[in-house]
Amino acid sequence: MRTKALFILIILALVSASCNLPTANSSVPPAQPSGSTIIPEVGVDAVGTSVALTAAVVLTHAAGSVVPPTVMFTDTPAPTFTNTATITPCVPMVTANTNANVRSGPDIAYSVVGSLTQGGTAVVAGRNDASTWWYIEYGSNHAWIAGSVTTASCLPVSVQIVAAPPLPTVPSPTNTLPPPVAGLPDLVASGMQYWPDPARNNQPVAIQVKVTNNGTAPAGQFTVVWLSNQSLPGCSWTVSGLGIGASKNLECEFTYNGHPSADYWITLVVDAGNQLVELDEGNNERDGTLLVR
Repeated sequence: MRTKALFILIILALVSASCNLPTANSSVPPAQPSGSTIIPEVGVDAVGTSVALTAAVVLTHAAGSVVPPTVMFTDTPAPTFTNTATITPCVPMVTANTNANVRSGPDIAYSVVGSLTQGGTAVVAGRNDASTWWYIEYGSNHAWIAGSVTTASCLPVSVQIVAAPPLPTVPSPTNTLPPPVAGLPDLVASGMQYWPDPARNNQPVAIQVKVTNNGTAPAGQFTVVWLSNQSLPGCSWTVSGLGIGASKNLECEFTYNGHPSADYWITLVVDAGNQLVELDEGNNERDGTLLVR
């Protein structure tokens, strides 16, 4: 009976306390005239408040004592978010910095198989051992492009090394000299003169001779001799060569120290040492007479 009475007293105390609590928007009511009836304001639910407070308290009793209520809190698990975004794999690429040749191997010695225009791209499939050329996908095959004319992007930590193909065979150099001309030279003693005419004894005489190549091939080096009197020496020249159909004038001075009013037998000989093989060896000499007064 004591327990039941105590429980009723607590309920009544809570109800009384709830009736005396001010509301959030209440104000002190004005004094009412004696004998009038007080009408509570609309919206004030004292009983409901008391019941709510009473319902929140859990009373336990043991041996006539009241234990304070225990409030239990339950943790709500945090929501789990799943990232369903799709990550696009990065593809290693090269971009041409200028119009660049694409070759069959990692060197300019290899043939050009195509090109990448400036801004063009290609997928990287490997590199050479020195990391100076990229092995790229080119059309339906693979080819090489120099790293110096490209910019690489999205490269993995390690790029596969691709062995270079054998270098193309370099053809042996051909003879760049002009082909030999068929035929032979033909040197001709074509002219001989002197002045003054007649010459003066003990005074220089100007001698001029002319040599022509009438053959079908250029003449190499040869010697020309002018004889002052039959077999007596006079002047000589060395000619380095003479083309087909070309002529050359040769000059010198000679002084006679002989008898005045004499006639001298002079001779012009071309290829005097028979250095050349000619078409006609019978036209290499020319004879004449020089008068001294």
